[in-house]
Amino acid sequence: MGERKRELTILLLGDVVCFVSALWLMLLVRYLEWPSEARLAAHFGPFLMLTGVWVFIFYIAGLYDKHTLFLKRLLFSRIVTAQLINMVVAAVLFVIIPFGIAPKVNLVLYIIISVILLAWWRLQLFNHFSPRERHKAILIADGEEAIELADEVNNNDRYNYAFVRIIDAETAGTSDFGNKLLSLIEREHIKIIVADQKSIYLEEVMPALFTRAFLNFEFTFLDFYKVYEDTFDRIPLSSLRYDWFIHHVSQSRSIVYDALKRSTDVVAAVLLLVPSAFLLPFVALAIWLEDRGPIFYVTERVGQRNVPISIYKLRTKNGADSGNAALSSQLVDTKVGAVLRKTRIDELPQLINVLKGDLSFIGPRPEMPALVAVYAAQIPYYNARHFIKPGLSGWAQINNYDAPRGGVDIERTKGKLMYDLYYLKHRSFMLDLHISLKTIATIIMRTGS
Repeated sequence: MGERKRELTILLLGDVVCFVSALWLMLLVRYLEWPSEARLAAHFGPFLMLTGVWVFIFYIAGLYDKHTLFLKRLLFSRIVTAQLINMVVAAVLFVIIPFGIAPKVNLVLYIIISVILLAWWRLQLFNHFSPRERHKAILIADGEEAIELADEVNNNDRYNYAFVRIIDAETAGTSDFGNKLLSLIEREHIKIIVADQKSIYLEEVMPALFTRAFLNFEFTFLDFYKVYEDTFDRIPLSSLRYDWFIHHVSQSRSIVYDALKRSTDVVAAVLLLVPSAFLLPFVALAIWLEDRGPIFYVTERVGQRNVPISIYKLRTKNGADSGNAALSSQLVDTKVGAVLRKTRIDELPQLINVLKGDLSFIGPRPEMPALVAVYAAQIPYYNARHFIKPGLSGWAQINNYDAPRGGVDIERTKGKLMYDLYYLKHRSFMLDLHISLKTIATIIMRTGS
């Protein structure tokens, strides 16, 4: 957690320096002279306000998320997209607020210079603030999740350690494993051990590990499942036992949270229904003109506690997804439907479901009964996601870019479930607010599913 705060602080300070430097360079390029104090003062106030707005846009665009390998691959495109949005926001603010400066050329120059500076800072310079010394670590765990963690840590310089050895169940099951492990720790000068503490192979060596880790302070001993969760913000499915639900899941987070969440749902639904009432007639006409088909349709989903609920939607496909049709992906989006799904306009009728209490704004996405039957039979603890009320958007939707897209998909659904369970464990008003803001950004930046 300390490393995460350090990373955030450095990122934020670096971004602010880039914004301020871009202002100075913009004035230099624009007027071809050293910026005077008067000119800097005239521009500093408006652009300082814009910097605050832009940092917020960077936040909802995910540029302050953990710099995992996944985010690093998207970093440049996100910077460019966020800055284009920032330019539009700035242009609107310059029109609304009389700043007293000519913004057009200045603003375009500022955006170009800031994109260059930010890309250089984020992609090149920031790497020099990563930990220079990487402690040696070993990973004692098995399965795909262990491989995922090792790949993320060893190929990303944001971490202050790297795994020099991965010990799987087959290796741990060899004879004299305890002595071999202790010898490896001493020989390689291991500083961190990340281990699946539920492994039966660790039982015999745990007393010796405990003595070295907690009494002699030779290395740090970390739980594999906790490290995986902190790294990826999702729950590893291999960690799930009945005791996990006993320790981390309760029927209600708190009376205050439940009341605040429901109140927020009702108020937000009412506020959004007003503009929706003006928009829906035009959308309905577009749907009808394309194929003369029905405008709305009602479909069944699995709600809280596995109770079936009826969901209201604008029709976006060439048929309905009811019954066994959900088990295949033969239905295709209409031309109008593709736009409605991309912008999430097709879900506006679900505001009625929110008012009724069937849905919340934030929660695991409600699934079709036919798919639930398949997933519950093949994925252990799948029905745990139905412990809480489903939502229009959720933790999985803003994080899981490899979500299932029609038909049965066991592996992708497992990935989605890992995020749903993370939300189940950590749900709070601040997390709901975070998801809401990221959902808005996802719609604007068109990265959603």
